Amino acid sequence: MTSAPTTTKFQYLSKWLLLLTLVWIVVFSFGFEHPAELFASNWPLILVGFFGAIIGNMTAIGGGIVFIPVLMFVYKTDPVSALKLAFVSQAIGMSSGATGWIQRKEVPLSLLKWTVPSLLIGTAIATFVIHPSPLLVKGLFGPISLLVGALTLITMGRKGNLEMLPQKAFLPVFLISILGGIVTGWVAIGEGEIIAAFCMLAYGLNSNKSIGLGVVLLAVNSIVLALLHSLYFGGVPWDLAIFTMLGTLWGGRMGPYISQQIPKFNIKKFFAWVALLDGALIIFQVVRIYLSK
Repeated sequence: MTSAPTTTKFQYLSKWLLLLTLVWIVVFSFGFEHPAELFASNWPLILVGFFGAIIGNMTAIGGGIVFIPVLMFVYKTDPVSALKLAFVSQAIGMSSGATGWIQRKEVPLSLLKWTVPSLLIGTAIATFVIHPSPLLVKGLFGPISLLVGALTLITMGRKGNLEMLPQKAFLPVFLISILGGIVTGWVAIGEGEIIAAFCMLAYGLNSNKSIGLGVVLLAVNSIVLALLHSLYFGGVPWDLAIFTMLGTLWGGRMGPYISQQIPKFNIKKFFAWVALLDGALIIFQVVRIYLSK
């Protein structure tokens, strides 16, 4: 059934945004050795986090689409460490954006009872059954980037007229969310865009509702993965992640804010091509390394 949109606008700046920035300053100043030198070396990662979070929260792709290639090719970080950085950064950025989508009343919250348990199943499989390895991250990141870029292009013209999915959609959405959780556990992206695209293409769910749902699910997924890899597995490059986390804090909320101010078509098209180029670049690098052996 259809109903009138219930979108609510929200303000970008908030007290908690400023408070968390103050917390970041304190943690960075007292939690790291030689903070001035560290800042001088790695401050561009704040911008990487900022723009990655905007992409992630306007399309539900996830900031990992930016973080992982930049960390691997510019900062020469190994793929698994780059993946761990993407988890902790997205935990901040996607949560920041998710609050915006929820404040706009663009998230079908009743669907979370079907999708959150299933994404946790997928996350557990990707984390404990088939643990991410450098080969797995590099081998899958390219194809998944191409997939989410293509899905973004395909769904750009889809507005959808449903405000809620029919009952028959719940089992398919449950299963798709498991797949998204597995993919995200391996390459940091996937859950948000896969579930958003499926809801739009298969059932005609309103595009904003679909993206809002995808953003919230990727936020939950990223928080769980960040906790697992920070507290249990370890290996997060905190000297780099501290900068992307600040950028994602501010950029995450910018995604839903921009989407209520200007038409999204050209921006989403640009982001889709970023994903496609990222995927092609990673695939090229993997193939070149394989052929050189």
